Amino acid sequence: MPIQFNPAAFAAILLLARVCCAVESPAFPQKPIGPGKPVKVFILAGQSNMDGQAEIKTIDFLGEDKDKSRAALLEKFKPGGKDYVTRDDVWVVNDAVCDKLQPGFGGRKDYSKLGTKIGPEYAFGYFMGDALKEQVLLIKYGPGGQSLKVNFRPPSAGKIGSEIDDKEFDQATVDKWFGGKKQKIVGAQYRKLVDIVHETLAGLKQKFPAYDEKAGYEIAGLVWFQGYNDLGNSKDEYSKALVCLINDLRAEFKAPKMKVVVGVLGVNGVKNEGGKQKEIRDAQRSINAMPEFKGNAIAIESAPLLHPDIVAIKTAGWLNDRDLKKQPITAEEEAMLRRATSSQGYHYYGEGRFFVLLGKSFAESMLELMKN
Repeated sequence: MPIQFNPAAFAAILLLARVCCAVESPAFPQKPIGPGKPVKVFILAGQSNMDGQAEIKTIDFLGEDKDKSRAALLEKFKPGGKDYVTRDDVWVVNDAVCDKLQPGFGGRKDYSKLGTKIGPEYAFGYFMGDALKEQVLLIKYGPGGQSLKVNFRPPSAGKIGSEIDDKEFDQATVDKWFGGKKQKIVGAQYRKLVDIVHETLAGLKQKFPAYDEKAGYEIAGLVWFQGYNDLGNSKDEYSKALVCLINDLRAEFKAPKMKVVVGVLGVNGVKNEGGKQKEIRDAQRSINAMPEFKGNAIAIESAPLLHPDIVAIKTAGWLNDRDLKKQPITAEEEAMLRRATSSQGYHYYGEGRFFVLLGKSFAESMLELMKN
């Protein structure tokens, strides 16, 4: 797969403001947090689907689920059908916004304020806050269109073995974003993630005045959701880089016990198991068979969480036999798509239901690992 670099696009996603803004959000009563307990820190990283591309309004489609237990989840996130829930016991840092957990931390044009979308952080934070006695902090970084092979490449993965290894940003980019210091393209997003985490933790008291500096914090977990921009790269290549990513981040943050949950690429559902996508899916799944990760890291499936009726429509004539010329989309189906989706297939259709279920699955897996 050819490697392309767009300096303007890259520069746009590197923005990390030094001062966080406060955002108004609906009040919701939370459990009291006892003093003296370290903040539990979770790093959420990946590309645009970790950022999240589901319009908030699509969360409501969850209430129509045929699975009654899933449909009942809507009441947790939108009690009484009124305001979407927030949590004071869960803090979120995402670019320039540092605030309590609430909808709006998804992808947006202006990262100095909340927007109209969610990613997996909303449900992940909700269920982690529910389960843990400590204050929870989510640090999320999900720039779009980034590969593990190039952009997030960790140091121990070594060189790629092509001309991009030695390529650097142009002078205008380094002057604007790196203080004039030369910066290689390979691994730049890895280094940016590391910087964001260190800078956030060093300034926690300024970002969140309620932070107890004496109690401190513990980097407890990493959630990684990425893979689309590695399509075309080999299973072995991705698997090696993923292992290096986990090990390097644990070493960087001096958190050898940091638990790791990897979301397996699931674009276009469970039937999309062929070719390039299967290579990356299997690479991500490979950590489940590695003895060194038993009990401390796990890859979980995301594809089954997509709504089957939506997948069937969106993949008609491709992954299923429906001929849309003979069986065109009905008015009822069109109405369902308007309620349930807000983006393209590679963004999991911008389905709020999916991102709530995904965040819940991430939390359940993380909590299970934390028992060890």
